[in-house]
Amino acid sequence: MKLKHLLALLLAPAIIASCSDDNTPENLADDIAGNYDGYTVAECAYFSGQVATDQSLTIAQVSGAANQVSISFSSSTWGTISIPAATVAKQGDSYLISGSGTSVMGMGGNSSEYACELTGTITDGKASLSFSCAAIMGGLTIHFEQGDIPASTVVPGTYKGYTKADCAYFHDMYADNQTLEIALSGENSFKVSFTSDTWGEFSIDNVTATSEGNTFSLSGTGTCKMGMGGNVSEYSCSFTGTIDAEKDSPEFVFTAPIMGGLTIVFKTGGMPQTAE
Repeated sequence: MKLKHLLALLLAPAIIASCSDDNTPENLADDIAGNYDGYTVAECAYFSGQVATDQSLTIAQVSGAANQVSISFSSSTWGTISIPAATVAKQGDSYLISGSGTSVMGMGGNSSEYACELTGTITDGKASLSFSCAAIMGGLTIHFEQGDIPASTVVPGTYKGYTKADCAYFHDMYADNQTLEIALSGENSFKVSFTSDTWGEFSIDNVTATSEGNTFSLSGTGTCKMGMGGNVSEYSCSFTGTIDAEKDSPEFVFTAPIMGGLTIVFKTGGMPQTAE
């Protein structure tokens, strides 16, 4: 037998094996299977931007299916969601996920089951999924984002509450029905606006946020306009604040060199009865 024929016979199994490997379908489900920790932001006909932290979900491969996964989401806030056979597709560096399942949700021990749709992506190992339940609260959508919640999601908003003020001439002066606005103005930069019939106008630009766990600390400087009888003067002022991710008890403090040193504390909710 000629040498070239012998070499061809020896190489044939390797060539066949190589071709076989090339034709093996990619196991997309196995690529994304695992546990994902993050937070949710929800919206419906009655509210928007409702945040829940310490959320987690599990993605598992459906037995015998290279492009199907089951998704389990259990939350003390949103109940349980089960997507038994979501489809996985690959687009560039992203995995696209879609499917349908059920959500079990209720209050006071009374739970009901609802249809639920899932769409989402996993890119560079980071999950971003949305669960939509049309029959809940006029259409509920829960967005799950993997990782720590950013300040840009938590801090902006309209805050309604009351103020308590102290200075060299008085203490514990309360004002009810107060509103404070915080807007995103740049990367980790915010603008605070507070206009009050009692305290005048406060404008704090370039407020920055630092995080410790799920709590954000704010700080910045700006100006306030205050006066009586039409005589309004502008003063420098400083601002600090704390906001937890679920906005359970935010608190904001303005200080200004007025009346021997004025401090105004803004808290959300109703004014204490002892202050009325």
